[in-house]
Amino acid sequence: MLIDMRRLAPSTLALAIVLAAGALDAQPSPTASGPLASGQKALAASDYAKAEEELAQVKGAGEPEAKLALARASFEQGKFDAADKYAQQAAASAAHKTKAIVLRAEILAAQGKMREAIALLDGVKNSGKGEAVRRARLMLAEYLITTGKRNDADDPLHKVIEDYNDNSITNQDAEGLAQVGRAAFLLRSPKDANQAFKESERVDKKRVETNLWAAELFLDKYDPGHAAEELKDALAVAPKRADALVAMARVKLDQTLDFDDAEKLLKEALAVNPKHTGAFAVRAGIALRDMDIKGADKAIAEGLAINPNHLELLSLKAAARFLDDDTKGFESAKKEVFAKNSQYSRFYAIVGEYAEWEHRYDDIVAMMKEATKIDPDDGKAWADLGLTQMRSGNETQGLADIQKAWSKDKFNVRVFNTLNMYEQDIPNQYETVPDGVFKVRYVKEERAVMERYVPRMLGEAWASMKARYGFVPTVPVQVEMYGSRQHFSVRTSGLPNIGIQGVCFGRVVAAISPNAEPFNWGNVLWHELGHVFAIQLSKNHVPRWFTEGLSEYETIARRPEWARELDPELYQALNNNKLPGAVDMNRAFTHAEDANDVTIAYYAASQMLVWTVERFGMNHVVQALKLWGEGKKTPDVIKSAFGVTPEEYDSGYRTWQLARLSRYKNQYLFTRKPKELEEAKKALAQAPNDASAHVDMAISLVRSKKGGEAKKEIDAALSIDPKNADAHFVAAKLATGEKDLDGARRHLDTMRGIGADGYAIHSLLADIAEAQNDDARLRYHFEAAYRFDPSQSDPLKGLYDLALKEKREGDALDILRKLAPLEQHDRKIWRTLLEKLVAQKQWDEARRVGEGAIFVDIMGGQTHVLYARALAASNAHDKAASELETALLCKMKPNDLATAHALLAQELVVLKRGAEAKSHLDEALKLDPQNAEAKGVKL
Repeated sequence: MLIDMRRLAPSTLALAIVLAAGALDAQPSPTASGPLASGQKALAASDYAKAEEELAQVKGAGEPEAKLALARASFEQGKFDAADKYAQQAAASAAHKTKAIVLRAEILAAQGKMREAIALLDGVKNSGKGEAVRRARLMLAEYLITTGKRNDADDPLHKVIEDYNDNSITNQDAEGLAQVGRAAFLLRSPKDANQAFKESERVDKKRVETNLWAAELFLDKYDPGHAAEELKDALAVAPKRADALVAMARVKLDQTLDFDDAEKLLKEALAVNPKHTGAFAVRAGIALRDMDIKGADKAIAEGLAINPNHLELLSLKAAARFLDDDTKGFESAKKEVFAKNSQYSRFYAIVGEYAEWEHRYDDIVAMMKEATKIDPDDGKAWADLGLTQMRSGNETQGLADIQKAWSKDKFNVRVFNTLNMYEQDIPNQYETVPDGVFKVRYVKEERAVMERYVPRMLGEAWASMKARYGFVPTVPVQVEMYGSRQHFSVRTSGLPNIGIQGVCFGRVVAAISPNAEPFNWGNVLWHELGHVFAIQLSKNHVPRWFTEGLSEYETIARRPEWARELDPELYQALNNNKLPGAVDMNRAFTHAEDANDVTIAYYAASQMLVWTVERFGMNHVVQALKLWGEGKKTPDVIKSAFGVTPEEYDSGYRTWQLARLSRYKNQYLFTRKPKELEEAKKALAQAPNDASAHVDMAISLVRSKKGGEAKKEIDAALSIDPKNADAHFVAAKLATGEKDLDGARRHLDTMRGIGADGYAIHSLLADIAEAQNDDARLRYHFEAAYRFDPSQSDPLKGLYDLALKEKREGDALDILRKLAPLEQHDRKIWRTLLEKLVAQKQWDEARRVGEGAIFVDIMGGQTHVLYARALAASNAHDKAASELETALLCKMKPNDLATAHALLAQELVVLKRGAEAKSHLDEALKLDPQNAEAKGVKL
């Protein structure tokens, strides 16, 4: 125990990249008045212009304190020379000397002059007691750690702790408590750190430095949510504080990989402090995720020009060389890092983060092994090693290293979750079964059913892909299916909730079990197995867009209904030039504004591969994977594999895709996205007579739940341009929300009159007709919407409901035939279609539909019974019996179980297995003595 815990209030550490060294907050002096007080207050609020104006006026006794504040203001704006000049002036005052020296050390450290900074701090670390000396010790320790002298840092850090334990720091000293928290963090005691930060915030909720340090702790423990809360508090006090803006950019990336918001924050930070090296590090990281090596190199060079000894930037330099397959450059950059800090195990974590982005799992294992050698007490290094080994299929060694990570750090949430799962959940709830080239993990209670289908489908996919790729991946391939999203998420990320259904780590495929969530398990496993081939054949070098597109193509080729249906969104993205070309296509994934944009990126990639295979052939796709595996860059791969330049490739795809989507060319599509309200206001002020600006304003007001104001903006837009289709459409939406259905229809009819017709118009008209209980118009508009866009399922669902209501059974069946292929994950639709086909004895079609239904409704006993009926009618009695055996393993009502037993008895009679037939017949009659199927069985 580092800290006298009796003095700290109990606090729970909410568990989660290290930001930057802490900096002295510019807290207003309680005794200051006049320009000194107002200047310090402005500085604390990051109003630097006002702070400098006020502080420059201070003369006399308060001047040294004003100079110190001026130094801080200059430092926070990256004006290092001015900051050092003011600090030296402040140091002339004995009362302010130590504080000024500490600040001068920070200024030197920000420029990479660590030796000089340490020398300054070393000279004052024992010059008495109090806050200034304590800060000198804290900063000295931080710089010693940065230069690879962690052992030497222990003494000054423990002296900070001692100040708390001997009551030199009281429970009302917010700054002292925060320093204790920072010292505990640097001593790798997160629980003590968290409690001290909480106590500091209890005393002073507006202390920005405490917020920054606490946010760093939370990020380090994989808790970006609480980090964001700390940083919001910091920015509420000091909205232009560059440290806080850069930290929030890191949080945005950690939380949602929101590259665009992160970049906005970085621009804000650099506008305030153009020399903030952390901002350049984050920017370089964004570029590396895009595989924009030139962009990363530029940001790194800009940062290193400010601080040539910045370890994170130097590590990113190595990461760029690693991703660029520049082995010599990587080794040189690595050597440079360890020459500056031989204990900097985090180097490998930084490189590994980007290596993981590019599927380089074996490389990460090797790197993290080196990290644990460099710093055997680095719990995060042990955690990254163990987690990556487990993702690579080496669960035994991975678990051993995870346990070692736990012994080093009891507050790593990913380690805690993973250990908990492997020590409790997996042994009790799962079974792993070797099966040929696969090892399959099942939920125990689902194994009996899943084992009848999963290995067979995997075997089919394996044989198909092995033949087409001319390649055999390293085996065994481990396929894992998890009975809850939480188990799946913890297995794949160590965290409890990620929003995907499957993932591939090169030799391990993990997915959610279909009993946990309604989805098409066949689609997901086939897709993920496709990644195994693409990743291994390319030696982990395939770009994300290509492997995602190829896996999507694989599923479409296997079963056409496994395709996504995003034609209108894709058309809009192409038409508005929102999709990058092939060389930069990864950006469609990394710079997506929301989850829908990511889905569109998947669909666009799938269509690019459909076109690629159709245009060039699968053998050229295989050649492309091999060329990436040889270290070729994407422009060269495209030219060598496909015989065209990247520009010709992009042009060819675009021409093909727009021709396929030509049905959208002449129909109305609402493509506007809401702007931030302030942005919309600014645009409208600049163009008050632009109808479109009023429409944008209206949309922003709607999002802000200001419908009345939005209507006024739409009225203004229509007064400027009575034929503005977007204005009419938004007006119709607003009128619908206000129950003015006739008014809404008038706007839509006006649109159709000016040629703005299409799927969106008839969908909204259908909503109006439904609200007015006008079934004739409802049917008309559903049919019109479907004609405009047959790839959309909503009109068909509406037409199906109408057909049932009007007892048009034939129409209902025809609609289901069109609907099921559009709803690959909807088990109810597939089962209903199968029921109707069986009822009408359309056996061939029922058999085809039954095969697809199994992938959607594998745990549905009724679906297996229906499929079995179709198989039996087609004389496929072995398969029918197998489906009925599966049905009996599913949960069904007693009378349904009786029917399954009876039907199985009948199939066994045909197969001349009389004893088994009798057993099932007896069971059927026991469950339901009046069962009609049982009564019809002739033994």
